[in-house]
Amino acid sequence: MRHLLLLAALSTAALSAPVSAFAQGVAVVDFERAVNETDEGREAQTRLDTMFATRRDELQRMQATFQTAYEDYEARGIVLSDAARAEEERTLMTKQAELQQTAQTFETEMQSTYMTLLQDLDEKMRRLTETIAAEHSYDVVLDRAAVVYVGAGATDMTDELITRYNAQ
Repeated sequence: MRHLLLLAALSTAALSAPVSAFAQGVAVVDFERAVNETDEGREAQTRLDTMFATRRDELQRMQATFQTAYEDYEARGIVLSDAARAEEERTLMTKQAELQQTAQTFETEMQSTYMTLLQDLDEKMRRLTETIAAEHSYDVVLDRAAVVYVGAGATDMTDELITRYNAQ
């Protein structure tokens, strides 16, 4: 019985050592936050906001024009002939489709431009992450966005990444 208890205690100790040693070598980094909080990331966001301010204004103008046309149609709808009402509805549907297409095009262009602006930043940030991980002997670095739960054994290296990136 005594040997059984000793064997159980040794087995538990042997199995728990590698798990805790591995847990100390796990780090997480919130890349989204790091991008948003680095000087270069903020500058890219400012450039993007400036570039698309005119596009947002155009989209708002189109929305206002559509809204006015719709309200005009509703106000005149009861006095219009069936043919005129059908024509007005086709016109409104066309304007709505154009508005939706323009909004989708602007969104696609904005995402594409954002990705282009941040591609270089992302590459440099990932290289720096690898450097920091090697310096601290982390076995694994996980993107916080892809992790459901982070326990106390993992280290969040986001602040260090932001600080060192800005210092470059």
